Amino acid sequence: MTKYTIEQFVEDFEDAQTPDAKQEVLLTLLDSDVDVVEHKELLKEYKEQIQDIRDQINIEEDVKINMNIESGLMELYTCNKSVNEFVEGSRYYVKIDDYKSNLVAIEGVDIPQAIKDYVSGIKPLIWIVNDNGIGTLKYKRLVIDFDFSEHFSNF
Repeated sequence: MTKYTIEQFVEDFEDAQTPDAKQEVLLTLLDSDVDVVEHKELLKEYKEQIQDIRDQINIEEDVKINMNIESGLMELYTCNKSVNEFVEGSRYYVKIDDYKSNLVAIEGVDIPQAIKDYVSGIKPLIWIVNDNGIGTLKYKRLVIDFDFSEHFSNF
């Protein structure tokens, strides 16, 4: 078995494409025999790079969400029954991507029954916007673990 080296870590870290992949490389290093105390400053720098990338992604997501809200692509819903981090009585912007409607609405195309059956089982993707208080960045949560219509209404 080849010993993991700090040089290999640096190469793997630079090759990693996402913050999660970079963090995984960092964890691999921590699980190796490399003396992390000796390379403490280098590891701190790479950890800060991961956080900087995550912060930039979060800022970009906040900008996209605000643009979607301003352009009317998201609707305001009220939470009628608390679930997960969503609080009863609070209002949230929601985007519902109903791909099934888009797939079955193709005019002039004869769609085979097998495809119609498959498409009939596709559920809409429901994204709920939340934040951590006034002045914080907005983020989206994909709703998959509860019945949206049981907990939210848009009146």
